[in-house]
Amino acid sequence: MPTDEPAPPADTELGDLALALIGSRFSVAPKRLLAPGPTPAQLQQLVEAAASAPDHHDLHPWRLVRIGDTQRERLAAVFEACSRERLPPPSETDVARARAKAFRAPTLLLAVMRRQPEDPEVPDAERAVTLGAALMAMLLAAHGMGYGAMLTSGRSVRTERFARALRLASDEQAVCFISIGTPTDVQSRPRPSAHELLTDWAPEGPPDAGAARG
Repeated sequence: MPTDEPAPPADTELGDLALALIGSRFSVAPKRLLAPGPTPAQLQQLVEAAASAPDHHDLHPWRLVRIGDTQRERLAAVFEACSRERLPPPSETDVARARAKAFRAPTLLLAVMRRQPEDPEVPDAERAVTLGAALMAMLLAAHGMGYGAMLTSGRSVRTERFARALRLASDEQAVCFISIGTPTDVQSRPRPSAHELLTDWAPEGPPDAGAARG
């Protein structure tokens, strides 16, 4: 039953901490992420943080694939195979750079978006938003633990060869890697101001103009 009682005051201390965490987070390139990475317990906490993302109809439209230390060489071989299929053919230096990406950062995860189960009210765009929110929650949690992190993708991730090698289902799409580790260097970059990103809606004509035309 509705009441006239005012809403409880917001927790300003918690809000300040949240804004400080968000405002101080910057991406750290995988080559600048060294050991130690998150412990198994911390990694579980990071995944639980990701699970806090908004999820229309609770479809869980994403999953994470952990790339273990013993699997890095196999991932490097996948990167090499994908790079050699490009046109024009890559140089050996380019191939070496592609392989090297598999060995960066002590913790490496692959984010995968899922299109099943089908739901006409939850299009792919909303599933991608859920995954993006999950990844941001994970990045913020990692930052709060003192780790650096970054999302990376590239042409290889979007190839059929990559999907086969990672054994993705036909309804799944590899989106990006998440690299996490101890930052050796943090290079911040300028961010747009709020007035550059926030605009007011200015519709033309009366509110029911569209309906009248219909």
